[in-house]
Amino acid sequence: MGGGQLFSQRFGYGVHALAFIAKKPAGQLTTLAEIAEWMRTIWPGLSETYLSNVVQRLARGRLLRSHRGIAGGYSIGRAAKDITLKDVVELLDGTGLDSMRCALSLEDRCPVKKCAIQRKLSRLEQRFMSSLDELTIATLAEDIAVPKRFLNRN
Repeated sequence: MGGGQLFSQRFGYGVHALAFIAKKPAGQLTTLAEIAEWMRTIWPGLSETYLSNVVQRLARGRLLRSHRGIAGGYSIGRAAKDITLKDVVELLDGTGLDSMRCALSLEDRCPVKKCAIQRKLSRLEQRFMSSLDELTIATLAEDIAVPKRFLNRN
């Protein structure tokens, strides 16, 4: 069976960046270069330009806080336990799911007012989005390995 991806690359970059920053000691700022350096240990082909775009979106959406100046960087925008994967997917990819869209049609709406299959798919999509609301950045941060050299930088 083929392995498709449910989540976008933007979402993957965003979740990893948030988890990395959440892993850092409270009050410690993180630079984009540092996030990129750590993420390259996972994805050697990481695009720092694309990462920059994602991090800026996270800051505009207030999931990250941007600190300007010579000693600037990024910090978590609110407690990592209060940032869910649903928050991240909605910010970076929109709601992602349109339960009114027909899986068989190119039209915006189901031509038969949601057939039995479409109703079931819609409920499945809604449960999926609810499940994203149960997983937090704090939980993901517990599971990632960050070398000590990244944790005590000033």
